[in-house]
Formats: sequence, C-alpha cells, structure tokens
Amino acid sequence: MIGPVPIHVDRDAQRQHVTDIAMRLVADHGVSALTFRRVADAAGSSTAIVSTYFSDKRDLLLSTLRAAATRTSVRFDATAAAGGGLLKSLEAWLPLDPERLTDWRVIVAFWGVAVTDPELAQVQDGHVSRARARVNTLLPHPDDALAGQVVALTLGIALQAVFAPSGPAARAQRTQLANGLTRLLD
Repeated sequence: MIGPVPIHVDRDAQRQHVTDIAMRLVADHGVSALTFRRVADAAGSSTAIVSTYFSDKRDLLLSTLRAAATRTSVRFDATAAAGGGLLKSLEAWLPLDPERLTDWRVIVAFWGVAVTDPELAQVQDGHVSRARARVNTLLPHPDDALAGQVVALTLGIALQAVFAPSGPAARAQRTQLANGLTRLLD
C-alpha cells in the first residue's frame, strides 16, 4: 500500500505571493493595513499560512518594501541593458501604468515609516544610493552630484503621480522627465 503523496510547496513562490498581496494592501490602504490578519483575509487563508513564510510583521514589512523597490530596479536595469539609454531607463522607473503606480504607492507609504525607523531608513537610503549609482553609469560624464539631481527629478515626478487624484498621464510624466533631464544635462 502506498501512502499519501507529499505535497511540494515552493516556499519562495508562496512567500512572493503573500508579499504581492501585502503590496496591494499597502498601496491601497497604507502601511497600517499591513497585518497578518488582513493579508491572510486577502489571500483567503489563515494567519498560520502567513506566519509560515514571515517570522513577524517586520519581516513582512521589509519584504514588501524590498519587493516594490526591486521591481523598479529590475525595470531600470533591463532597459539600460537593452541599450535604452538614460532617458528610457529613467522612464522605466516612473509610475506609467497601474503596476508601477502600485510599486510607487508602496515605496512612498514606507517613506513615512522610515523617517522614524532607523532600519527602514537605512534600507531606503540603500535604494536611493544604488539608484544614484545606476544613473551615474548612464551619464555622459559620471558625476555623483548630477546623478543625485537626476534621481531627485525622477522621484519628484513619481511623487506627483502618486498624489495626483488621477495621476499625471504617462505622456505628461515622460515630457516632464525629458524637459527636466535636458535642463540638468545642458
């Protein structure tokens, strides 16, 4: 007699699935909505399932922030690797569609928490430092100060898109970026 076949669970895929649900909750309701109960309810599961993949709320919080930041970085890097140049790579960062807007809403929601949380502030600072380094590699003449200004321009445009009731249209974001970049590089 053969016993039951064990069920194989891809822990990384399940953790990512729970993180994706957490990202939607944060994007729609803010960081305060990030509880094991709310994530479990949104997943249609129990809190035991969530706690299987995350040691505590802080673990889930950090995973959610890192996921949103990683997705924006991956888009930038993929565009740069494909020869997109500085403008196209920066456009890849912008919240030009609903998925990107979700990422940015998560990132901005965490800024408020990071202001008073040294660990989250360090994570956020690391993301910004790596963004400046990415930009610096695409500048005609590497310049740390200029890279910082370019990142600030891009963050400002993204921030406007997050807080505008309907968000600036993708075309308006692209125009703001191109005009601002032209001024900075001249």
